[in-house]
Amino acid sequence: MTNKVKIAALGGLDEDGKNLYILEINDDIFVFECGMKFPELHNTGIDMIVPDVSYLIKNKDKVKAYFISHGHDDIMGGLPYIISKVPAPIYCSYRTSHMINLTTKRFKQNVSYDFHIVNSGTKEIISGHEVIFFSTTHSAKSSLGIAIETGDGLVVYTGDFIFDYEANTHYRCDVNLLGELGNRKVLALLSESISCQKEGHTSPLHRMTPYLDNILSNANEGRIYISLYYQNSYGFREIIDACVRHNKKVFIYGKEMKDLISESSDVEFRNQINKISCNEYELDRIGNENIVVIVAGQGEHLFSVLAKMASGEDNLFSIKSKDNVIIASPEVPGVEVFSSKVIDDIYRTGAKITNLKKLGVVSMHARVEDIKMMISIFKPKYYLPVKGQYQNLLANAKIALNMGLGYNYSNVLLFDNGLVGLFEDGEFKGVSEKIELVDVMIDGLIVGDIVSSVINDRERLGDDGVITLGICVDSVNKQIISGPDIQMRGLIFIKDSDNELIKELATTYDSDVQDFLNKGTIHSEDAINRIHDKLDLIIKRKTGKDPILIPIITDVAKK
Repeated sequence: MTNKVKIAALGGLDEDGKNLYILEINDDIFVFECGMKFPELHNTGIDMIVPDVSYLIKNKDKVKAYFISHGHDDIMGGLPYIISKVPAPIYCSYRTSHMINLTTKRFKQNVSYDFHIVNSGTKEIISGHEVIFFSTTHSAKSSLGIAIETGDGLVVYTGDFIFDYEANTHYRCDVNLLGELGNRKVLALLSESISCQKEGHTSPLHRMTPYLDNILSNANEGRIYISLYYQNSYGFREIIDACVRHNKKVFIYGKEMKDLISESSDVEFRNQINKISCNEYELDRIGNENIVVIVAGQGEHLFSVLAKMASGEDNLFSIKSKDNVIIASPEVPGVEVFSSKVIDDIYRTGAKITNLKKLGVVSMHARVEDIKMMISIFKPKYYLPVKGQYQNLLANAKIALNMGLGYNYSNVLLFDNGLVGLFEDGEFKGVSEKIELVDVMIDGLIVGDIVSSVINDRERLGDDGVITLGICVDSVNKQIISGPDIQMRGLIFIKDSDNELIKELATTYDSDVQDFLNKGTIHSEDAINRIHDKLDLIIKRKTGKDPILIPIITDVAKK
């Protein structure tokens, strides 16, 4: 029987976030990651976007497992919205399971998970397929890569990674295990692409310790504020270690970070934090220069907290001119404009700002030499760049092509979301199908029902405003009782009742309503549409704008 292997992405290619990759081995489907992404500016009023899993829903009996490499939103943030539609066991580290639970609580979702906790070196047999997990170095604690035996060789998914040989044990890549797996037959390697356009190794440029040491040793007055994404556990450990070295007390601002500390399995590190932590009642008794306030959060929420501190609206903290503010939370896709505005507001306080990204501290994603190392270890028959914009995927592909290992355009494969690559008996046969995908938008607790027409309406509200026209009629006696009353928001400022536009709208509305009253068709769909379209033309002609137009006809007739 022909052994069929399919590989596809339902999200994560040519975009930042909502990573979800599927491996289909005959009649079994395995899912790598289940992420979300923050909306772009044109997605007005949307909280997040998650992958379209219609394909998985149609084949949910085939879905055997989710593999979640680490606890970041772009990797696991879609799970709370998808797991109930396509239930299956979730394989991840203990730390990642805890991050998934925290994220589910943060998104106010009421779902449960079937976690299977694994570590580096764990081997599982799932639906007859051997699955091996290996540790990687990333900013999330206990990150894992995954290798699955397909019958034609391993398919290896790296997750996010760098090579840092001095990393703490909770962040250390298991290079020995990588070597063992690399000695086996590897059918395909899927490797991340976020930073692959940058030369060299990422390490040690990801470390902020040198900058922390310099600031903490020279801060003679004022508090030190450090903004940090609470999912960046590597950075949090760096901050705590630096505070211990410089005898600083720490105030942790952020419920999620406190929850992570209280449930941490690293007892030694937890005790270290407890020794230097202070609460709000101790703030006035400790010299300002001896306090480091770690402002921890995620996405836009984190910068909202910083904005309140900069404006003096926060209940506990107000950033002053003598303070130091360290921005260790780089701008992320979807919140760049807002975060830039908040940082500008912090500058206005007169505080000394240190933006670590501008100083060259980089995110923990593989650069050129890291990727070369990973390819050299696994020597895959086929190489598939994943995770990133198209320019990143293309640059990743060129790294493999230029290594002199025999890679060419027939074995380095660039896919788009929805394209299904088919391998039969270990040979790539091409794209077998195209899965149609749409962005699944989430607005609060509403999942997937935010269609493009709703987004367009929100954009119109933001750009051109809204006009409501109210009129009261007696359809039995065919009379207008009162009105029309016209209200505008976000379009123009009405100075008086003689406004030319208002007068023309009122006259037209009155005349048309009376006309349809006389015909006895005032409540017909045709009447409402014709009134709307006529008023709409007047507004566009007079203003050049296209506001939301809402004619309201109230009938007081007793039937």
